Amino acid sequence: MSKVKQLNFSGKVINCGLDVHKTNWKVNARMDGIEIATFSQDPDTVLLKKHFEKHYPGAELRVVYEAGFCGFEIQRSLTALGIECIVVNAADIPTSDKDRKRKDDKRDARKLSQELSKGELKGIYIPGREMQAARTLVRQRYRLVQDQTRWKNRIKHLLMNNGIRIAAEERWSTRYINKIKEMNVDFPALKRAVDIAIGQYLQIRHILKETTMAIRAMSKQAPFLEVQGYLQSIDGVGLITGMVIQTEIEDINRFKRFDSLCDYVGFVPDIYSSNDKTKVRGISKRGNSFLKEVLIESSWILIRKDPAILMKYNEYRSRMNANKAIVRIGKHLLSRIRFLWRNEQRYVRGLINSEPLCVL
Repeated sequence: MSKVKQLNFSGKVINCGLDVHKTNWKVNARMDGIEIATFSQDPDTVLLKKHFEKHYPGAELRVVYEAGFCGFEIQRSLTALGIECIVVNAADIPTSDKDRKRKDDKRDARKLSQELSKGELKGIYIPGREMQAARTLVRQRYRLVQDQTRWKNRIKHLLMNNGIRIAAEERWSTRYINKIKEMNVDFPALKRAVDIAIGQYLQIRHILKETTMAIRAMSKQAPFLEVQGYLQSIDGVGLITGMVIQTEIEDINRFKRFDSLCDYVGFVPDIYSSNDKTKVRGISKRGNSFLKEVLIESSWILIRKDPAILMKYNEYRSRMNANKAIVRIGKHLLSRIRFLWRNEQRYVRGLINSEPLCVL
């Protein structure tokens, strides 16, 4: 009797693209440039591993999926199972006009497996679980600030739309809020609408205060305490800015060059070049929007507190508008942050050589 030859794909690599959704995954796999499988399955990493172990025993499995609502848990789970997995920015996947107009899950998974097999995909940085949790809290505060501003504007609109005039104040103090609540209105329904809006605003403000206190307490513990000492020693960098910077970057040493850090933040030009024509359309819209925003805000504070930076800002203003000039100052601030964080130093105002100036 002839012996049955066992399947053995040792030495082979399967490149697998996942188009992930809440209820199912579309899977496309390639080996040696040939598409070998396309199927749907429940969102379960163990099931994925068992499928390929059963049909292609001994093969090495590599997986890629786009960053999105599912976060990094799929990557962590696959890594724990011994499977190499990267997460990519959806904007970095080459897409033809045909793919855009005939988009479906199967095409998306196929594009991922094709690009992975070419070796042209670069995975994004995967933060540690603790740092991701801290980042979530800090970002939640950012959204609460937005909600608070929305409710302020809604209250202003409500009053103005009903012909109610009240002196505006820069700060929404308790006295000012009570002034709104105690004003005389002609109709009970309008009074009730105002009270509801004020109640919503006060609720958001209370949650925002609790969130800020939680972030403050977190900043006084490891692994934040030491790094926050370096960051908050810089003029213009306070508690929230410092925590945004640390939670979004996590490890400053992962950026070997300053240009790489600027690219991550978005402090790089958006360039369109064709033939002999080149257009520079301001700074790139890509990058980390949270970092970009806090660095720009901190730069406006920095020029008021640091005479050397103010002099640099005035030099830029002599040849460009204020918005472009403050972006240049933001790059100087980022350079200062990188230097102090990497060298574990606190900033000392007045020392010319305390940090290298970036070339702009």
